Amino acid sequence: MRRVLLLAVLTILLAACAGPGASDAPPPAHDPPTAFGPSSGSVLRSSTGVLPGSYGSRPELPVALDGTTVWLAESGGLTRADSTGAAAAVGLPPGRWVDGAPLPVPGAGLVLAASSSVVPGSGTRPPGLAVELLAVPRVQAGDPVPGVAWTAAAPLPWSADPKSVRTRVVGVAAAGDGARVAVLTASTSTRRGTVAVDLGSRRVLWAADGVLAGAVLDGRTTQGEPVPGATLPGEPLAVGAAIPPGGGAGYSPSEVVGLDVLTGARRTVTDQGSTALSVHRAGPSTVTVAGRRPTSAKAFLTVYDAGGGVRNEVDLGTASAPPECRWDEAATAVCSGSNRAFALDAPTGAQLWSLPAGGRVAPAVSGAWHGAVYGTTVNGPVVVDARTGLDRNPAPGAAPVVVNAYLGVGPGTGLLSGVVLTPATG
Repeated sequence: MRRVLLLAVLTILLAACAGPGASDAPPPAHDPPTAFGPSSGSVLRSSTGVLPGSYGSRPELPVALDGTTVWLAESGGLTRADSTGAAAAVGLPPGRWVDGAPLPVPGAGLVLAASSSVVPGSGTRPPGLAVELLAVPRVQAGDPVPGVAWTAAAPLPWSADPKSVRTRVVGVAAAGDGARVAVLTASTSTRRGTVAVDLGSRRVLWAADGVLAGAVLDGRTTQGEPVPGATLPGEPLAVGAAIPPGGGAGYSPSEVVGLDVLTGARRTVTDQGSTALSVHRAGPSTVTVAGRRPTSAKAFLTVYDAGGGVRNEVDLGTASAPPECRWDEAATAVCSGSNRAFALDAPTGAQLWSLPAGGRVAPAVSGAWHGAVYGTTVNGPVVVDARTGLDRNPAPGAAPVVVNAYLGVGPGTGLLSGVVLTPATG
């Protein structure tokens, strides 16, 4: 009996010596993960998981990963969850409606979210609409739930029910003399706008009505040597589609514009008259622009540098549906559509591989991160190498939409299963 008691005391002492944070250590990191274990929890339980994108037609989740912490927009609110799905709501000012994925900004110690809200009317002036940046302290799951540290709102020259407005933080760029600028968008079926906010001064720098930004570019080459013939401005740009007010994104003659992040001035204009335009970041200083030409129903895909110079015109064959592309946050842009998947080198836009080919089928791409492409085929989930197109794992256990070194996030298998969290295991 004494021996049992002694062992129990030693166990307690050893646990105490391990320190209070020993059990909170993060799991092993896998960069990138190519295998996932069984689901550890779920979020967005009232959703089928894959939601319409804020621009183009690429499915998106209103979810961001920050280590093992999950930030998400749900039912107009902002929520923080851990890897089991245990969630806590962030208190928001009254009348705010958050829609798109939050954006953790480690360098600023913040998590940013975009919301819409009503601007009260006065006298003969009717109520209006505003898009607002919400800044929340970046704290991990397990710490006290933060509140909103500050906000910056820009009135829009059009009205809508805030619940019908899609909002999104597109990105953050370093500009000028150390300024850090966030770019956010608001859109409905017929209107759209883009706003820039200085995170230091907490003020709105400019608002561009009729422009739906899809990417924020560094404005300079940050990987490898400069590409011959490339035109690179000194300051970062917000690149997006300029669509006439009242027009739908799918059929109205539009153009792609690059706006100076500090001033909102137009620096580049391309693809005038094209329709169904979507803009996605392809690398630190490149974008993909997909759409249809004004004189043809044929789809096109062009890779541009930050100065509006063409890096590559991708051959889409006879496809009439423009593909959707995503950057893997490393060196590759992965595109899919019309039963085809292919990859482009981020700095040059050169095509690296394309499927189907050689008796292999194209995966339905769900996500891409750090050199890995996640998707599904008739055989189930698969992980493909972003640079070679070869299978890295034919049975990874999941096909996440959002992924980092610790977790994958993607739709569950059942209609009401919501969005599941799957831990990275290899």
